Amino acid sequence: MHGTLRIMGKLVGAPKGHDRYRDPVTHQITPALYRVRQPFFWRNTIAFFIVGAIPLGVYFYTFRKMTDDDFADIPIPPISDEELKKLQSEYEGKNA
Repeated sequence: MHGTLRIMGKLVGAPKGHDRYRDPVTHQITPALYRVRQPFFWRNTIAFFIVGAIPLGVYFYTFRKMTDDDFADIPIPPISDEELKKLQSEYEGKNA
């Protein structure tokens, strides 16, 4: 029932076995569908680029802001020499 709509028990749409926009054998787009889509091509293309530019802009803005930050304003807590040696030995044990 591709291409049909049932309204009050009656089928409305293309006749049985016939689809106006697709070839019934190969299911390729017919010239009629190209003609129907033609007025919307450039509007859809422009809308695609506008809608796609928004998340890309947010991504690049965030990436730029994150790479500019050097985290110098975050204090490093003091650590004793014993604690440092303990952490270094744990790190070397995991990487060995």
